[in-house]
Order: sequence, then C-alpha cells, then structure tokens
Amino acid sequence: MTRVTVLGATGRAGSAVLERLPPGVETTAALRRRDDRSRLPVSRRSVTGVVVDIDDTTSLHRATAEADVVINAVRLRGDIAPDALVDLHDRIREAAGRSAFIVTVGGAGSLRMPDGSRLWQSPSFPQVTLPRGRAHARLRDHLEASSNGAPWAYLIPPPAFDPEGPRTGEHAMWRADADESHLCGRAISYADFAGAVWETVAERGTGVRLVAAPERRP
Repeated sequence: MTRVTVLGATGRAGSAVLERLPPGVETTAALRRRDDRSRLPVSRRSVTGVVVDIDDTTSLHRATAEADVVINAVRLRGDIAPDALVDLHDRIREAAGRSAFIVTVGGAGSLRMPDGSRLWQSPSFPQVTLPRGRAHARLRDHLEASSNGAPWAYLIPPPAFDPEGPRTGEHAMWRADADESHLCGRAISYADFAGAVWETVAERGTGVRLVAAPERRP
C-alpha cells in the first residue's frame, strides 16, 4: 500500500489528482479548514482529510510524516516572493523526511527558451502570474541544483493548462532540455495532467518532466 499526501487538495490540480486515484493508494488530503472537506471531489476510494498550515513545519509533519509520496499541488497566489516556492518545498522536505518522494505540480514560467532565458521573462508572459512564474523558475533551479539524494519530480504543464478540458486518458512526457519552447504551443487538461502525476508516482520517475497532450495527426 502506497501512502500519499496531497497538498493543495481542494485546488484545481489537486482535485484532479484525487479524482484519478488509482487502487492501492492510501490518501491523505491536506485542507486549509475543516469545512473544506466538502470541497473534495467524490471518490470511490477512501480519502482522509486533515487540516494543514503549509507555513508551519510541525503542521506539515503531522500530515506527511507517514507518507511515501507527497504531491505538492499548492498554488500560491498574488505577489509572492521569488523564493516562496523554494521555502515551501524545503518545509515539506523537512516535514516529510529525506526518503519521501515529493512530486510538484510545476509552472510553465520555468520553461527554458532557446536564448537561455525562462518563459516568465518573456514580454508576453501574463503580468498577473509573473511572480508565480519567477518563483517556479527559482524552485526548479533549486531542485536541479540539489545533490542530497532526496527523491523529487517536478512536472511542468504547458501555458495552456485547461481546468475544464476533457479527460482523454492520454498524455506525453519529455525530459528537461536546453530548449523547451516546443511546449509553449501545446496544451493539456488538468484531468490528463493528473494521469501524468500518478504515472510518475507509480514509476518513481525523478527529475524534471514536461507534460502535454500528445500531438494529433491529421
């Protein structure tokens, strides 16, 4: 039995992950408030809800200490600090321990462009999400520079991340590259991205992975 804690469980990405729960998984859903339990998606599988303060390591520890896998689907909003996601990841790691596999729902702002820049630095990147894009790039750099052996995966969706898109049951994944601009013209639904999350959990596929819907050939 794999024990999984989902942080950000009532958000769009977290809810999609819970809706795709595979068999053989014992799941804890992190909630901001007790009454958020009603916001969790209906599932045929058992999900335990627990109130968690993601800013408090002790609170995170109570939710993640027994987990084999922690899925970080937290989406910080507003004018967040550049290191906000790095700090969150480090709190999760401290709380869950070195052996826990941390799978993070990444951000398209961290994608590498042909000129060596990141997508968040593009003039066309939406200003309202620029702080989060920059923070995701910092988190990705932090993870890739880590040499402590603790297992992690960082899954990057394309800019067209569609919360209302259909569930096709299909997705494509690529490893990190010096030029990841090919993902900019692609899309994926939250439902299909959740399938990639669970595939990564099952395979214990570590490192950076780019995720999008497969290309449709005429």
